[in-house]
Amino acid sequence: MALYLQHNMRSLSIIVIAGTAWICTSMQTQARTIQFEEEILPILQEKCWRCHSSRVKEPSAGLLLDTPEQLISGNEYGPVITRMLPDESVLVERIEIKPGKRGVMPPTGQGDPCSPKQIALIREWIKQGAKTGEWQGYQKPKQAYQPKDQSYNSPLSVNKYGKNEKNPGLKFAPMPNNDMRISHSLIRSKAQEIDQIIQKKRTKKNLKKPIKANDRIFLRRAYLGITGRIPTLNESMEFLASTQRNKRTLLVDQLIASEGYISHWFHFWADLLKVDSTAVDQVAAVYYADWIKKALASNMPYDKMVYELISATGMPYQNGATGWMASDQNMKPDHMANTVQAFLGIQIQCAQCHDHPFDQWNQFEFQSMVSYYGGVQYNVRGGNQLFVNRVRDAGITDITQKQDRFFRQIGGRYRLSIWEPTFNRWHTLPTDYQYADAKPRQQLAPVVMFGKQPHIKGSPRAAFAEWITSKDNEFFADAIANRLWKEVMGVGLIEPIDEIKYHTEPSMPELLNMLSDMIITFDFNLKDVLRVLYNTHTWQMETRTEDLPEDLYEYNYDGRPLKRMTGEQMWDSIISLAIVDLDDRKGHGSKYITNEFKQQLEDAYLMPAEKFVETFTDEYIDNYRKKIREEQRDAYKVYLTDINGKRLKDWDGKPLRETKTYSYFNFSSWTYDHMTDPRWRGMERGLVRASELPSPAPGFHFIRQFGQSDRQSIGTGSKDPNVTQALALLNGPIYYALYAENSLLANQLNKLKTNDDRIRDLFRAILTRNPTSDDIEIASQVMETNYPKKAQRMILWALLNTREFMYIQ
Repeated sequence: MALYLQHNMRSLSIIVIAGTAWICTSMQTQARTIQFEEEILPILQEKCWRCHSSRVKEPSAGLLLDTPEQLISGNEYGPVITRMLPDESVLVERIEIKPGKRGVMPPTGQGDPCSPKQIALIREWIKQGAKTGEWQGYQKPKQAYQPKDQSYNSPLSVNKYGKNEKNPGLKFAPMPNNDMRISHSLIRSKAQEIDQIIQKKRTKKNLKKPIKANDRIFLRRAYLGITGRIPTLNESMEFLASTQRNKRTLLVDQLIASEGYISHWFHFWADLLKVDSTAVDQVAAVYYADWIKKALASNMPYDKMVYELISATGMPYQNGATGWMASDQNMKPDHMANTVQAFLGIQIQCAQCHDHPFDQWNQFEFQSMVSYYGGVQYNVRGGNQLFVNRVRDAGITDITQKQDRFFRQIGGRYRLSIWEPTFNRWHTLPTDYQYADAKPRQQLAPVVMFGKQPHIKGSPRAAFAEWITSKDNEFFADAIANRLWKEVMGVGLIEPIDEIKYHTEPSMPELLNMLSDMIITFDFNLKDVLRVLYNTHTWQMETRTEDLPEDLYEYNYDGRPLKRMTGEQMWDSIISLAIVDLDDRKGHGSKYITNEFKQQLEDAYLMPAEKFVETFTDEYIDNYRKKIREEQRDAYKVYLTDINGKRLKDWDGKPLRETKTYSYFNFSSWTYDHMTDPRWRGMERGLVRASELPSPAPGFHFIRQFGQSDRQSIGTGSKDPNVTQALALLNGPIYYALYAENSLLANQLNKLKTNDDRIRDLFRAILTRNPTSDDIEIASQVMETNYPKKAQRMILWALLNTREFMYIQ
């Protein structure tokens, strides 16, 4: 222990500090200049802005801390910072109050208190003059994103990129983080507003408000709904044992901030955005999927996400968002129809060939809107010839056969790209156009079907993306509000969710308007929107026992719909019983998305032909391939042994061997850590989360058997039962993972001393509940009549085949 004496102008106190690390940190802090934007601003954003920023409608005590001027001037009661004098600064006084005491900042229940290190940084920053550098204060995001300049010259246009030696290439910078910003009090307020609107509907039907589900059901529902898997045994025990009054709200925040949220919600977007590695070049699909995951990780505002997808340009490894346009290669009318369906919830495919028979859209309007894509060019052929042609164009003819094959191989990484080099090549009407208002093959200027016509400043796609994402577009916020409501609550406010029309009336118009307004007010921060939805009584109520009415508009929210897990949820839940730290385990494409690999692609693309041939000699190619083979061999040696080099065994005590269960995966795109990491040695290489498998999974995979979308069209997933599902659950190869010596569940059960304890933990791990007396009686008979490990497998198999496991209450 060490004593650190600090003179305070109001009082002299002795603070006992555990260890000496904080003292050293404090001394280092004093010896250098504190950087405001890197060190102080993140603390203010996390600890203060929930109550004291212009994002909040009514800032606490009228105090704003999100501009340099307000930070110093304070509020009507005076300044909160006195430059050079931390001991006289109100800010320091408030953050040093002990948690639970009156006046503490952040207030109790609205965030963790500042750590000693953070307090020391703020004190030293004030002592140095509270300088904010070039920081201009909080900038509210625009509702619609526009090109950076009016001339709009794409930095990746074919005229410039790769042709200019001064081109600096890419900078693989992380996406900016737009994390959860809304306070718990505002979350509660919005959740109550939703519940009140729904209660009005129940009252009209003389229905009582359903009671909340118990903690056990809430816990399982939260993990499956937010992270896509059941909770682990330890996670269950921790939550159920907690006595915190707001533990449900805290769990929602924790899960939305987790890696599991990214893995699970990736499927929502992959289904909507058609992430299909069978339709697009497989490597391109990897970068597309990675872009979506990074957008989720950084909580990219939804309007910005859509703008980037619609206007993306370049090669997939440079800009994964190009995958959206690449998903409809050279089919611009189809892509326009998919874009309007995905982001506005409107089905306009009929107007592609004739006037819409059931809505106001006509063929001329549809084809005019396609002109926004008129200048787009797809490069989807001859990628494997890229380097071969470059070498030959330079007059180099003496390349070897080995070089020729190697150049074609790496050239395949560049075979797909999206460019927009010309902005005035408009779309033309089809040759069979039959209406009198225009002639076949007539060129059409780009015009949107409704609303204010966007001004084209440069790229027509950028203008179209601006129109789609505008807060004035009446369908944009409604469509995502309806999609999120359906995903979370089970039934959309408009059904079907992709058939919004001008005359469509939602089941609860007031609620849809409220949700749309909330999304816009939250600056399209979907994590905060989900926090509100998961904190409603409507989401937390008990499950109804009856089927939903045939007319979904007659659903009165008198109980939560009972839903079967998706194929992805079932797969992730089962392998979470076997794989420790499942979210850390990466799979398909993990090698391609590393900055090192992408930089190698970038360097090769920008390399002059002479340099290219000089670098990639036969000797280089041989050594490169030899290195890969050695890495694979070394990884495999480690794979089937424990950290002491001892051969792992299965549950029957036999030496562990890799089965051919997952031989249909091409592991060449996977990093080796899923084989060499001590946590996962001996675990089948294909046992990763569904989001880490090819998108979609192979047709005969467990996930596809349980209805995963083919991701070739929007909304093609299914929950219909079939015979292959029963076979997969009865004797599918996934069970071998649970029986392995290195299995998480096996290790947990092996530590227990009695059969009663093993039975209890099997039920807790799989069904998130304790066994009943009848359960114990049946399971005990199984334990008594079979040797222990076989008995455990039999109980495990039986529980995984129950409806209680497969359905989300």
